[in-house]
Amino acid sequence: MRRSEAARAILGTVAPVSTVPTTSELILAAAGRTIRARGPEKLTLSAVAAEAGVSRPTIYRWFPNKALLLGAVTAYEVEQFDLGLQRLAARHHDPARRLDAALRYLVTYLDESVTTDSIHVDAEYALQSLTDSLQPHIESLTRVLGDALDEVPSVHTGAATRQQAAEMFLRVAYSQYLVPDPDAEHVLAAMRALAGLPRRRRRAVRA
Repeated sequence: MRRSEAARAILGTVAPVSTVPTTSELILAAAGRTIRARGPEKLTLSAVAAEAGVSRPTIYRWFPNKALLLGAVTAYEVEQFDLGLQRLAARHHDPARRLDAALRYLVTYLDESVTTDSIHVDAEYALQSLTDSLQPHIESLTRVLGDALDEVPSVHTGAATRQQAAEMFLRVAYSQYLVPDPDAEHVLAAMRALAGLPRRRRRAVRA
């Protein structure tokens, strides 16, 4: 079974995010940070336990082996991406504003949750993670944005589908992770132009 398929299977075992993180969420977030710092090959359950502030027996109770933990991390990060989009959509009912906010979210998401250092730690794993995440991300973006994607000129004219527009934006955002522009605002401006959104006054992406 591919890692992406395993991740989807495990996703149902991860408790929903609440105001106070559950033990499993603390473990998965800590595992993600550890992987980005060391790479998956050097990941140890002891290191994850120390990062999460829990005991090794607690790690084993939730994730009996490393393979299960790695799959769960992928699933958890896909879930976090989706939840972030849902929170964004709830704040922006106007389609154009929702699309604009989503583009900014895409630019900042990888920088904040993955970081470009990961590609230097273990390029193969980092690239495979992006590959595994692409389709779930497309599905999330398409579902959550809904009619906001109709604001994109190519979708509005029928030249592209909502799914194709979502994939285009995600691939552009992924490119910032792989070949980063020192000024992420340049990437955001390009995405907004593709989306047919009006130019706006410049402000830092990390607002």
